[in-house]
Amino acid sequence: MHKTTRTMTMLALLAGTFLLSPARAQLEGAAAEPAPVAADTMYVNARVRTPDGWKTGLAVAGETIVAVGSEQELAAYRTPKTHVVDLGGATVLPGLVDMHVHAVSAGLDAANCRFKQGSRPAEIIETVKACVARAKPGSWIVGGQWDGASFGTSAPHRALLDRIAPNNPVLLRDVSLHSAWVNSAALAAGGITRDTPNPDGGIIEKDKAGNPTGILREHAAMKLLEKVPQPDTPAMVDALRSATRTMLSLGITSYEDALLTTPSARAYAALADAGELYQHVRTCMWEPDQALIASRNLYARPGLEMACVKMMLDGVPTDAHTAAMHDDYADTAGVTDPARRKGLLLVAPDQISAKITRYDAAGLTVKLHATGDAAVHAALDGIEAARKANGIAGMRHEIAHANFVLPADFARAGAIGATFEFSPYVWFPNSVIKDVIKAVGPTRMEHFSPVKSALDAAVPVTVGSDWPVVPAADPWLAMETLVTRQAPGGVGDPISPQERISVAQAVDLFTRAAARQLGIEDQAGSIERGKRADLIVIDRDIFAIPATDIHNTRVLRTIISGKERYTRQ
Repeated sequence: MHKTTRTMTMLALLAGTFLLSPARAQLEGAAAEPAPVAADTMYVNARVRTPDGWKTGLAVAGETIVAVGSEQELAAYRTPKTHVVDLGGATVLPGLVDMHVHAVSAGLDAANCRFKQGSRPAEIIETVKACVARAKPGSWIVGGQWDGASFGTSAPHRALLDRIAPNNPVLLRDVSLHSAWVNSAALAAGGITRDTPNPDGGIIEKDKAGNPTGILREHAAMKLLEKVPQPDTPAMVDALRSATRTMLSLGITSYEDALLTTPSARAYAALADAGELYQHVRTCMWEPDQALIASRNLYARPGLEMACVKMMLDGVPTDAHTAAMHDDYADTAGVTDPARRKGLLLVAPDQISAKITRYDAAGLTVKLHATGDAAVHAALDGIEAARKANGIAGMRHEIAHANFVLPADFARAGAIGATFEFSPYVWFPNSVIKDVIKAVGPTRMEHFSPVKSALDAAVPVTVGSDWPVVPAADPWLAMETLVTRQAPGGVGDPISPQERISVAQAVDLFTRAAARQLGIEDQAGSIERGKRADLIVIDRDIFAIPATDIHNTRVLRTIISGKERYTRQ
């Protein structure tokens, strides 16, 4: 009996083992390989950058990459209906991500009264004079972008514009878009007189007699902009469509719109509903527009996220002196006004912490404009407060620009999971940099936009163009200057050469790192089986050419979700 019982028990155990083995095999990853999926499109004879090294082709079914490898390895996915594209040895990279764009503004900017950055006063006056001649009497003339350095020892003044535009309000924005130069008609339209006090977070510059000079900084400029008639929704849709098409030609398959208002949200929703918003977009809603934040789900669409809030903590470290700095600006000898000596923190520290904590708890990422080291420090204080209150909730809050960072704040940023989003389009010598160097001094410029320092400290890093603050959202120019820290082509002295990074790191910032920041790293950011087919084909291997030639790169094809959305003619 004992022997029989033992035999039956062993049989039962064996039977159980056989019954359990298929499930166990699946759990251990030993399930049979599924049959190859029929590819709609196959790209061959290429140089494809993947996490596993360079490959020669890939296969796409629908929106998804189903295989990456040699033409022989892809053969199983090919059918008589597969469209095979021979790329002639061209380089294939993941689609690029721009983490700081103002798309509607960029599209509208094309119709404004524009002049080249760095233009001399006489050139600006001639351009504006021509715009006045075309305008109706009384209509607004808006344009830019001027910079203080181009005026030499003088300064922009309303009188210069009054002579050529006595009957039209004129508002010209500077290269940072944080200051405005206006004429007397514009001041009158805004109700700005010698008795008008500075608004909170803004400056109305006045002469020795107490009269407005026509230069408005930060919130003072923003308040006057509110007086300018806004385009209607169809015009904004057209502008957005134009901007997104321009970005397609540059290889940008996803982006973050860094400041969204309700009118722009309507334009985005309309373009998406028309099936013409091809890129994946996350929008950062302007924090003062609380109505938009409350009704954000009205505008959200597949591929259009309303999941971020934009806060402005300071201004810019130029002649405006509106970036909040820990130490005095370098060119403030004899200046007693604290706002001119150290800049402006536009939001009180306790409010920064309270707002980030509230948005973090609501599942919203916060994008914080902070260019000065004191503003960056305040942003980190706010993020740290949110972490203490809510825990690590997965919100990857971003500090936009971070031109200057206190040394101790790198380790702190890494510890609390803050992301630095840098702007690599203004590092090379130009009029903006001249303004910055004069304002902050050469010592602080040694680590201007400290990308390498942040990466070395294991801080998450992304990059964004800030277009139309810069003339174009050109990622190839950005990649080159990330590597060289010089003007395109390696011209001139480098800016903060200690902060140079490699080509591989620069590409990573525009792909994998950005996709992670957007929370779509499982879908985009690299060319791998199972990911969305967001790809670009370029005319040169940027890893094999001199870094000083990267800015000449041209995109041949831009593919989003398996569909070719741009082809270079």
